[in-house]
Amino acid sequence: MNFRRGLVLAFALALLLPVAAKAEQETTTAPPYIEAVRSFLVGWGHESWDQMQAVGADSVSVSVGDKVFAVAPASRKSDVMVVFPFRGLSTVRAGDEIKSVTVQELGLRVGDKETRGPATVTVKEENGRYRVVGISLDDSQ
Repeated sequence: MNFRRGLVLAFALALLLPVAAKAEQETTTAPPYIEAVRSFLVGWGHESWDQMQAVGADSVSVSVGDKVFAVAPASRKSDVMVVFPFRGLSTVRAGDEIKSVTVQELGLRVGDKETRGPATVTVKEENGRYRVVGISLDDSQ
C-alpha cells in the first residue's frame, strides 16, 4: 500500500513540477520595455557600460528639475549617477504605443547632492527592441 502511494505521489510531482516552474517563469518575465529600463538603471548604478549600451541610446539626456545632464554609455561618461534603490516601474502609453516608463522613486546624484523623486524614462522602439533615450526626474518634492 505504501509503495502504491509513493508511486502516485512521484507521478503527480513529475506532472506538476514542470507546470509550476513554467507558471513561475511566466509571472517573473517583464515586458521588454520594462526590462530595458530596469537593465539600464541597474547597469548605470553598477557602471556596467556594456549593459547600458545594449539597451540605451549612445547619449541619454537626464533632466533633474531645470538642469540637463548627459549619460553616454558609448563613451563611458556620465555627469550624473543613479542611486539605489529605485522602485515602481510602470508603463505610459499613447494608444497602443509605449512612450515611456515611470519610476515611482528614483535617486540621482550630481556631485555630492542626491535628489530622489518620481521619474519618467523615455523609451524608443527600434526593430522590436526598446532603448532608453531620456530620463526626467521631478525634484520639486
